[in-house]
Amino acid sequence: MGERESRLWRVCEDALRDVRVQRPFTIESFCEALSAQRGRRLVLRELPDSDGLRLPCGLWVAYPDEDHIWHIAATSQRHRQQVVFHEIAHMLLDHKGSSAVSSLLAALPPEIAPSRVSAVFGRTNYSTDQEHDAELTATILDEIVDQLPTTPSTSPHGLLDRVDATMAHPRRNCR
Repeated sequence: MGERESRLWRVCEDALRDVRVQRPFTIESFCEALSAQRGRRLVLRELPDSDGLRLPCGLWVAYPDEDHIWHIAATSQRHRQQVVFHEIAHMLLDHKGSSAVSSLLAALPPEIAPSRVSAVFGRTNYSTDQEHDAELTATILDEIVDQLPTTPSTSPHGLLDRVDATMAHPRRNCR
């Protein structure tokens, strides 16, 4: 493992140190746990239909008091999770958006008031160091999340959910 990747692992481990996840895992419950740990609201939203515009598949919009992650709607759960992890990576790495990405605000729904936005970051290509780091960090997050301690499910069928998760992936969930 190179120095860059080691640094990204440390950032992720530090950021997720006190985060507990529910099993079976959902990106929503993970974002709730991360939000609680950071003391900062994290909202997941679906991007609107692009009407032919070349919008990114994910977008992180930072407001002074909360973060919003926008993701494409028509995708698999696995791809959606990777997109959300990618945007969370930008948050954890404290990346700053560019003016090119900021111009996307005009194409987004009216509830994104540009005057309230502190930062905006969207994946438009993989050629920058920030995009490369965010994609690598998203993969690292995926690996670390699988090892995080669990918290009891809040669903009425919590025990059945845990049994199902254990039976579906007996080696991954032996804790």
